[in-house]
Amino acid sequence: MQLGLHGKTLRLIDAAKKILQSHNPMTLRQVFYRLVSRQVLENTRNGYQTLSKALVTARQGGLIPWEHIEDRLRRPRQASMWSSLSDFAESAVQSFRLDVWASQPRCIEVWLEKDALSGIFENALDPYGVTLNVGRGYDGWTSIQQAAERYLSCDTECRITVLYFGDFDPSGLDIARSLQDRLAFFDCHPEIVKVALTKEDVVRFNLPPDFTKATDPRRAAFVEKYGDMAVELDALPPDILEKRLVKEVAARMNLQALAEVHEHEKQERQLLISMLDRTRKS
Repeated sequence: MQLGLHGKTLRLIDAAKKILQSHNPMTLRQVFYRLVSRQVLENTRNGYQTLSKALVTARQGGLIPWEHIEDRLRRPRQASMWSSLSDFAESAVQSFRLDVWASQPRCIEVWLEKDALSGIFENALDPYGVTLNVGRGYDGWTSIQQAAERYLSCDTECRITVLYFGDFDPSGLDIARSLQDRLAFFDCHPEIVKVALTKEDVVRFNLPPDFTKATDPRRAAFVEKYGDMAVELDALPPDILEKRLVKEVAARMNLQALAEVHEHEKQERQLLISMLDRTRKS
């Protein structure tokens, strides 16, 4: 169904469709940056709005599946419900997890500046049991205090690594420093690593830049060092972002110990299933 669209709009939809066929779901902004990098669109607000309207039309007309575009910022918070006690028991079996960190040399957390990318991170981190902390810029003091409590109670003698993913802009580079300083207020001193986005990423992947925000108080120092170019984390292709995340996490974990925990977890889950079966038959 083409809905009487102009040729320019159809070409834009077709380009977006090809991107989404290779990787989905994606956010609108992720698709936008892929198209900018391929010089299909200019990196402007008008270009972004043009794509937004085109993708709405494309999904309404059945050209692109609705589920290929995700909106992580607007998710319904639903109460958990089950059809029966048996249904609940099945959910409990699937949800059963053993603590992986008791046998690891350190605890790892991932901090992410962009909630819109949390779907990619949640899926990639799930097998490793790594906590994901999603912020929107600088985290508030409540979040910092709660993080300090988690780290100070870790069984690995406070050997904590925080892998930070944020924009390549004045604030994105400063957030890791701010996190370190504010955790130190609670006498908590984890290792903090800015994994992405880096200047090297921008150059290597030819990511589309934008101007830094004139109102950012850190702008002058950033521009002096890097020039007047800012790039959002969303601009990094999703597959590259996911591979980078997994690589950084796996490099810091004892994967043999993790496999043993997963095997024990599998055995415990089977035991739980057997117990539930006996309860149903009695």
